[in-house]
Amino acid sequence: MKNRVSIISAEKIGVEVAVRKAIDLAGGLPELIAPHSRVLIKPNLCRPEASGTGVTTDCRVIEAVTRLVLELNPKSVIIGEGAGAGYDFSGSTSTEEAFRVSGTADVAARLGVELCNFNDDEWEEVSVKNPYIMDRVKIARTALHSDVIISLPVLKTHLRTLITLSLKNTKGILPGAEKRKTHALGLDKAIADLNSVVKPSYVVVDALAGMQGLWAYPQDRVEPGLILAGREPCAVDTVGTHLMGFNSSQVMHLQYFAARQRQKADLQHIDVVGEPLDEHIMNFKSGWDVFRARYPGVHIIEGESACSGCMGELMGALTAVREFSGGEALSELTVILGNARRDEVPKTEKTVVLGKCARRLAHLGLFARGCPPMCEDIIRIICSATGSDADMVIASLNQERNRRWEDTKHLLAR
Repeated sequence: MKNRVSIISAEKIGVEVAVRKAIDLAGGLPELIAPHSRVLIKPNLCRPEASGTGVTTDCRVIEAVTRLVLELNPKSVIIGEGAGAGYDFSGSTSTEEAFRVSGTADVAARLGVELCNFNDDEWEEVSVKNPYIMDRVKIARTALHSDVIISLPVLKTHLRTLITLSLKNTKGILPGAEKRKTHALGLDKAIADLNSVVKPSYVVVDALAGMQGLWAYPQDRVEPGLILAGREPCAVDTVGTHLMGFNSSQVMHLQYFAARQRQKADLQHIDVVGEPLDEHIMNFKSGWDVFRARYPGVHIIEGESACSGCMGELMGALTAVREFSGGEALSELTVILGNARRDEVPKTEKTVVLGKCARRLAHLGLFARGCPPMCEDIIRIICSATGSDADMVIASLNQERNRRWEDTKHLLAR
């Protein structure tokens, strides 16, 4: 049986009606929520941003879903989030401030619902069965002991993972600096491991407004005016990925998770109801495309199989080498990723080849193994190709990460 995902336009009927209609069409909540249920509503409040910007979940969506859940009279309802912990590109942010600025605190007060900051919640460490990379993980106790988790992601691109929807939204249940562990080990595989332990029971995507590129406001804000819903996060994220104009085969955490669940993250296995998907597909600018434009001296050759794994790790490596070794070191550098063809690759003295898909071209330059190779391994081969000091770059990167930690650790108490 195909998983069902609904798409509803809120343009003429309003947000609350659109949310209720989307949930009803995709298979409603009564079968999930019983009188004994402890329900967690998990929006995406990664940083303090006003509702409607496209960065955080619109408080109208949070309110509509919360009202619908309360009508089912569960044992408890909590709205919970743990804002971003920062790693390569940004610092930590205050969850309490995100609750306030987004309007979520007002929603909770109006409806008499508790808010929970997962960054300072009590936690439990659990084992991951047959992990890709993360055999144990700390999870906020409130989330771990919830019977039903309703994920409310925003339709957005992401610099590291190409897109961010319900599976990546689950990262918010990691307390404090535990979020950084997923980056250090490999983000896409860590997301798949985490969701194998605690995955959303239901997903409602806020696609009223979303973000493309590097989330510069207002120029990167996109306004589809839609609500998506479904019971299976893999299916909902697949539809959301295609709605943004990307192919789900490029999103590695989605593919890893689907494989673990013995599912297929492609549209052929999904029943899309409500609005036709084809009529709403947009061409979001990826964070990767915007990022690479900042490196005109680096010639990046992508085969069709190039995915978010190699792209994300490469972005971290290029950022570190430019910041700590000077931009001139990257001049006339060629980077190969994915199953590129030999005739696409120019002859150059400075060539690096990344990852499993490109290994047949490893003889053309310096090769970093892995699927994907890790950021530090890419830094080392780039530095070797460009004559830069890899140890200095990595030491400086770690020092900067430690500085960010000291500046913001009060926001990540556990």
